[in-house]
Amino acid sequence: MTIYFLGNSFCRLCHTSMDALVRELNVCSKGLEHKGLILLKHGASARLPGSYRLVFMDLSVDVGIDHGYAKEEHMYDHEIDTHISIYRRRPDVNAVFHTKSPLIYASTRDGIIDTVHAEATLVLSDIMIIKDNSSESIGKASVGEPLRPVRIIVFRDEVYSIGACIHEARAFMEIMDEWARVKAIASALGGARYPITLERLRSLGSRYARSIKFGGRGLVR
Repeated sequence: MTIYFLGNSFCRLCHTSMDALVRELNVCSKGLEHKGLILLKHGASARLPGSYRLVFMDLSVDVGIDHGYAKEEHMYDHEIDTHISIYRRRPDVNAVFHTKSPLIYASTRDGIIDTVHAEATLVLSDIMIIKDNSSESIGKASVGEPLRPVRIIVFRDEVYSIGACIHEARAFMEIMDEWARVKAIASALGGARYPITLERLRSLGSRYARSIKFGGRGLVR
């Protein structure tokens, strides 16, 4: 599996121009689909840092997060509204992916995040498992706290990954997918020996490791 840890607010691959943004969104969307993750309609979006205009892979026009999108151009779409809700609450987020993954659902339905994958434990921080997939609820779930940023939101078999750039959001989704695969194997072999709670993921040591992994980048508020 290939994982890109290039994510930052000034990614040279996807933030150099709008053309580069569209190109990388297309490449990373196809990469997730090739891994078996089902990308939802309007499930991939991105923006240039600080921009109020969103790019969706399958829309012919951009979408504004300041005043929503033009109703005469688009039928009401829950997916678009959900992405807008995340971007409005997280100014540090510049890319969102939304996929379906029955494997991740099966691995998170017990609400326990097991220490079966060190990368996921250290990097993903809080994995938000929610019971309501309304745009408002997902937007609120994405906020987290300054030292506990949310990377992944799970609702049943639907997974949202959010990042500072397209490649970071893709990496978080791939890490979550790999964690689910490892947990499935561990469950088949009798279960993980040392389950870890979400509170353990918020420990000082985990936060320090993540800050080193991503160069100390924090949330922009």
